[in-house]
Amino acid sequence: MNTPCPCLLRRKFEMNNKAISRTSAALALIVIVVIAGLIGAVYNYSSKPSALTATTTMAQGPVPDFVKTSTYVYESGYSFQYLDPAISYFNFDSEIEAQVYENLLRFNGNSSSEVIPWLAESYQKVSPTQYQFKLRQGITFQDGTPFNAKAVWFSYNRVLMIDGTSGTGSHGTQSAWIIQQMLDPTLFSYYTPNQPYDPTWVQKVLALNFIETVDPYTINVNIKNPTTQFDYLLGSEFTPGIVSPSFVVSHDFPAACKTSACGPDDIDYTAYFNHIAGHGDVSMNYLNMPQNGAKAGTGPYYIDSVNPTTYEIIMKANPNYWGGAKEWSGPPMTLSMKTIDYLYQPDLATRILDLRGGKASGIYMTPADIYSIADRDQWMNNGKLVSIVPGVTIYGPFPTLHNFYFPFITNVTEATGNIRKFQPFADIRFRLAVADAINLTDANIYINNKLGVVKNELALPALGPPGSWNPDVKPIYSYDLTKAEQLLVDAQKNPLMHFVDMNGHPYQSGVIDNSFGPTKPQVIVFYNPTGDTVNEKILTTLISNLNDISTRDNLGLTFTVADVPGGQQFTLASEHSIYLYTADWYADYNHIMDYLTAIFFAGGNMPQWDNFNVTALNTLFHQAVEADRNGDVQSLLRIHNEMEIIANQQVMYIYTFDVLQFSVTTSYLRGYFFNVNTLPYYACYSYAAS
Repeated sequence: MNTPCPCLLRRKFEMNNKAISRTSAALALIVIVVIAGLIGAVYNYSSKPSALTATTTMAQGPVPDFVKTSTYVYESGYSFQYLDPAISYFNFDSEIEAQVYENLLRFNGNSSSEVIPWLAESYQKVSPTQYQFKLRQGITFQDGTPFNAKAVWFSYNRVLMIDGTSGTGSHGTQSAWIIQQMLDPTLFSYYTPNQPYDPTWVQKVLALNFIETVDPYTINVNIKNPTTQFDYLLGSEFTPGIVSPSFVVSHDFPAACKTSACGPDDIDYTAYFNHIAGHGDVSMNYLNMPQNGAKAGTGPYYIDSVNPTTYEIIMKANPNYWGGAKEWSGPPMTLSMKTIDYLYQPDLATRILDLRGGKASGIYMTPADIYSIADRDQWMNNGKLVSIVPGVTIYGPFPTLHNFYFPFITNVTEATGNIRKFQPFADIRFRLAVADAINLTDANIYINNKLGVVKNELALPALGPPGSWNPDVKPIYSYDLTKAEQLLVDAQKNPLMHFVDMNGHPYQSGVIDNSFGPTKPQVIVFYNPTGDTVNEKILTTLISNLNDISTRDNLGLTFTVADVPGGQQFTLASEHSIYLYTADWYADYNHIMDYLTAIFFAGGNMPQWDNFNVTALNTLFHQAVEADRNGDVQSLLRIHNEMEIIANQQVMYIYTFDVLQFSVTTSYLRGYFFNVNTLPYYACYSYAAS
């Protein structure tokens, strides 16, 4: 067998990089958010905002219209998935929702460790299983109804009732698990599948008394499972925010309104919960697709309109915003930006043209395109991101709680719901062959422009408690095209014969047939979000290497890449209908339990999508829960290491890069603020007059 010389692989990357360099740099005004990682860099997450560093060139020409109208126009390569905070679990959705919905607690400034009261005025731990919150008074929802204890009771119980159900009806896959882990796991699909969602189940959930109303502005939060994570859980940007009962019920299920006004005291909450239990679809949850706008939150912006065809979202400043907590260490929330306009534009060239034409104040770009606006030599030689475009300011890079990886799906289904006949990634030889067929070190240099750290595990260095990240844990795969070829040839000669479903039950003989060859060709498609050019180029190089192997050995395999809108890709993944996709993980909160739950436990978000159910990981996960409950940090760290090793042996994921973020903004922008959760705070933004 002839193995391609590594220098040929590098040549492919070099050609791609030269093509990137030819992209025009003569942009008048640019606002770009780029996420990446930096080789060899070590960053600390502090509890106070660090000073922002930036390089600026002066703007030329007329003042753009977006400055005159105080409008922040952002063109993205991503589309939203779901906009209901009780249902969404996609980071781009969370970026939008963070402007609209708020929670009882919040991480302070750019800290990943300091949590402060937000909608709560104060809180205290009464016992290991009870916390008491005093709520701020005088705050109203955007629809004018009061924020109070009833709204908190309604919002959290609504999250429990919907039970992490996605818009496609997949139960337990969304962010509800963040708070459900503190309660009775037998009642929720994340931990115990096949819940009945009938009135008896609704009453059992209400009987948990998770939110207990003491008086109109005092609540007790009652949990079953003591945890060291409580502050992080309620302060997370991914924890569903508080919503207006009046707005939600009147739009979801008007039959539960006792009066036409549907005031918070005029609602049959039991009827509403019976109606919404186990449902996440758009037809029953207006906030998922609020075409006519939504004034359901307490945040600085409300949703004015959503276009389901173009994915445009327009948000307007909330004139009655309460201003945020005095403890907030970030910039003041002035609401100088009166309108936020999110536009979906999958084509990078069009996004750049819109910037040059003054139609957009910001666009999404990936590290592969960064030299369109940054000085290559300054970055490569001096580690400084310096703008080469007049009117542009570059901030960063900054550390985040964010990384990228490629998950495999092991039990892929057809649109009909039937199991697909060909299941390549149920076979570990296929997973390992694909993982061995990409040189991530070269990808980081020639595609990611050295703006990344090649990962050895999904845990991030900044995750708490200290010691959670172990650099000695290594994946069993590495770049080796000879090994990849041997594995695929063996899979053809000796196809896998025994298959089990997500729950470990064997399929009948003949249901799945993993044979392939020149007379029985098979196509394997890898999915990537439109506009994510870094991962698109990595996958393109990967399939090129795999197709070379297939051609050389006459295997009958064809590997391809399909670009689809980001929200659509995750919908397909949640339906188990694709083989491999691009994923990124934002820490829901800065604690290792968040990571173990979402990534390794069979009931977690990713294993449910990918149909991975590893008994040893499930057993260790429950041990980790017990260690957290008992405050046994050393046992928790040991268990985490064991789980990482098992996941690596199973080749559940191909790990790519840890991420940093840097922002390239128009020099008109003021009040730029970076949050460690990589969420923008547009309420802090403003434009200079000149």
